[in-house]
Amino acid sequence: MASIKKRGESYRVQIRRAGQPEISKTFKKKALAKEWAAATEAGLQNDSYRADKTKIGDVIRDSEKTLVLTYQKGKQYKVIDEAFGHLQLQELTADVLIEYARKRFETVLPVTIKCTFSYIHTLLKYAENKMGLKPSMSDYSRARAMLKDARIIATGDSRDRRVSDREMALISSKQNLNSNRDAKFNFSLKDMMRFAVLTSMRRGEQFELTWKELDIEARTVGVWRKHPKGKKYSRVPLLAEALDIILAQPRGTEKIFCITSNHAAMVFGECRDAAGIEDLTWHDMRHEGVSRLHELGLDSMTVSLFSGHRDIQMLMRYTHLNPSRVVENLRGLNL
Repeated sequence: MASIKKRGESYRVQIRRAGQPEISKTFKKKALAKEWAAATEAGLQNDSYRADKTKIGDVIRDSEKTLVLTYQKGKQYKVIDEAFGHLQLQELTADVLIEYARKRFETVLPVTIKCTFSYIHTLLKYAENKMGLKPSMSDYSRARAMLKDARIIATGDSRDRRVSDREMALISSKQNLNSNRDAKFNFSLKDMMRFAVLTSMRRGEQFELTWKELDIEARTVGVWRKHPKGKKYSRVPLLAEALDIILAQPRGTEKIFCITSNHAAMVFGECRDAAGIEDLTWHDMRHEGVSRLHELGLDSMTVSLFSGHRDIQMLMRYTHLNPSRVVENLRGLNL
């Protein structure tokens, strides 16, 4: 409800609505103050009506037009759409979110539910900031806090999944190559997975490598890596097999690998599922590479040249040694 108060030679308009910040403006003439108040209240009413009618599925569809849709985001949006797509924004209450999480808790881990809730938050903020709607962020925050207290939402423990050569061979055997198809489909998943292990790179780093940053003589390649203050440039050593994989790539584009990170992840996911292999992500190959480098006897500072870790404690979370492999690699050595 708008109120107009005279203050000296001017008129101050204040509009208060439950659950919303106060809106105010000052005018020299009362007629202008009344006109602005009426127009503003009408606009707020229209926004509320629009928010009431907009469905979660509408927000997903709108965001897909403007946001970069990664493989992981696409999967999560599908999960959210199936669960909440039919609901209007104001129907996504704390009770609805809590009930959904409790049911899903019966079949998935708390870290999986946490991931889904992160994408729900992304969609709600998109609706608020990009679509001008008013989703109830307080309901989301309340639900998340209660679920966290109940340990239904939780951060996963240090992941210790190792990737075997047999698994990688089985996954890559499910890829269908056809020389008549577009170049982006004609890549060796086997080589891409092997390169990920050999270099311990993140997927995004691997598929952004460029020919101009390759130094064949020094056997290094330049990489722009994640950093708290933005991306940081570093040079990564290349094992002989990794360099061979690079040199086997066609030089038709600026980038070394002719496919995108998202496309590689999509093909990997399809082949992994076709192979019947569970609980395996592309990122696990980065863990595998770090573990194998340590098993060779390299110190953590040297391993960090490959992986790019700045924090040795975080690097150790990535390392899960196989004692038998360590013994084999140390055979013949004596201290």
